Amino acid sequence: MSDYQVPATFDEALQNMIDRGQLEGAVLASSDGLPIATVPSAYDAETAAAMVALLQSVSNEAHDQLGMSGVDEVTVVGRDRRRLVCRYLQIDGEELILALMVPANRYYRRISNRAIKEIKAVW
Repeated sequence: MSDYQVPATFDEALQNMIDRGQLEGAVLASSDGLPIATVPSAYDAETAAAMVALLQSVSNEAHDQLGMSGVDEVTVVGRDRRRLVCRYLQIDGEELILALMVPANRYYRRISNRAIKEIKAVW
């Protein structure tokens, strides 16, 4: 039998993801870029939320101008191979964005899928 427990808060869900994937930080934001939860708390939530809003705009342009159906993810890769990954999710008609800072050579997709399930459970 598993000792796994559903997180009680969004911060807990984000912290679980960071711990599992050894990620640098994460932000859960509204589709307007307003931060809902940020881990670690010292992480610059306002800057991350601004980046999320900018990438949301890029996602919308890809949809409108290129005819791409619902964008699942937008990733920005730096020269140092670190990535800012924005995953998009809907819960009860609300559009949310999960942004993660991923160090070079780290996997994130499976870990962020699990975090999305946990976020939905907390919702």
